[in-house]
Amino acid sequence: MKYLMAITLVILSSCFSPEQVQVLEDQSGEGQAIVETPTGDDDGSADQDEPIDEDLACNKASNLSNIEKPTGVFTSVLTGRAVTNSTMQGGLIRVTWAEIEPGPGIFDFSRIEEQLELLPQGKKWSLAVHGGWTSVNGNAVGIASQMSPSWLESTYNIETFQMNFRQSTVNMPKYWSTTIQNRLEIMMNAVAAQYKNRSDLALVYVPQMTSNGVEGHFNGVPTSTLLTAANLSTGQEDQFADLWVNAALAASKIVARNFDNKAIAFEVHDVIGRTDIPKRIMDSFLTDQDFENRVGIAMWWINGDDRDSAYQADLVEIIKNYQGDLYGQVIGNSSQDCEGASSCVDNKGKTWNGGGRFQNGGYDSVFTLAKKLCMRYIEPWNYEFENNTKDSQMQDFNQFASESFE
Repeated sequence: MKYLMAITLVILSSCFSPEQVQVLEDQSGEGQAIVETPTGDDDGSADQDEPIDEDLACNKASNLSNIEKPTGVFTSVLTGRAVTNSTMQGGLIRVTWAEIEPGPGIFDFSRIEEQLELLPQGKKWSLAVHGGWTSVNGNAVGIASQMSPSWLESTYNIETFQMNFRQSTVNMPKYWSTTIQNRLEIMMNAVAAQYKNRSDLALVYVPQMTSNGVEGHFNGVPTSTLLTAANLSTGQEDQFADLWVNAALAASKIVARNFDNKAIAFEVHDVIGRTDIPKRIMDSFLTDQDFENRVGIAMWWINGDDRDSAYQADLVEIIKNYQGDLYGQVIGNSSQDCEGASSCVDNKGKTWNGGGRFQNGGYDSVFTLAKKLCMRYIEPWNYEFENNTKDSQMQDFNQFASESFE
């Protein structure tokens, strides 16, 4: 059944004015396709917090919010095979903004409903609406033609900037645009009207205007491209930081305001090679009363490595000390674990060299680090659920999360 409705909505007076999907490559061979997160190091600098007390018990459940927040392992994609795994506490449902709002004020929730049909009774689900590019210059090579709806350009003349993503050049909306923020409000208001009162909806991610549309990165995009998009020049990185932080917080408030009875998550990455940008966003979630202790952060790149040489090592250290809620997604699947070998071939036939994606003790180190970070919830790829590769480790994490946060 198509859930199609035309909704006339008025832009709320409280709209803010601060001026990858992991594109739908399959994580399992069944179901939705996801773009892999790049694994190179980002340069970044940030003020270092005091070292974490390794013996400190997780205290992130202690907050002023009475909102129920999810815990345990959720599959990153709902599939018919994944949902049969008894360790699964729930699943992530992903859609693009373009899919659910094909025309201005016209909403089609069939992609969400199709995935909900796979969710077993009594299990929870999380929702990620991917923002991202509105169009592709030339042919879309291995990516969707649009993530955010193209009518944002054709009807509302929003400003976009060109950036390279994989083998294509995409047109990315400016996150700080007043029009983008207002249209995000309208879209999230409609989604909330449909789903906020479902007791099985446990978590809602904040859409972003980034390479992935939920993850907060522009990996591989030169800083100069982003500065130019904001009409800034080299040496004005601080101004860009202010612009980005304000836009991220405004979008987070939009989601929190419309889903006022749910836990919210904003995915963090270094931006323009700087760790202080996500840190400012993280700090605001703890200090700004508008967030009501309901908005946490997400780390969709946990790979078990917290050494100084690790991907985004400075941000990992900040996350260790973060006292808000932390949600995660594993950076890859266990077939990409080459621990003890010089190379390995994953379930898609891709060869990984030098230890693969899990450089600090193999795939199992993901759960070790997740506990160390006091992560309350984690999304292994559906490959693990479908193939029962890590059932004991996932069940152990469920127990840890239940004991630490419930």
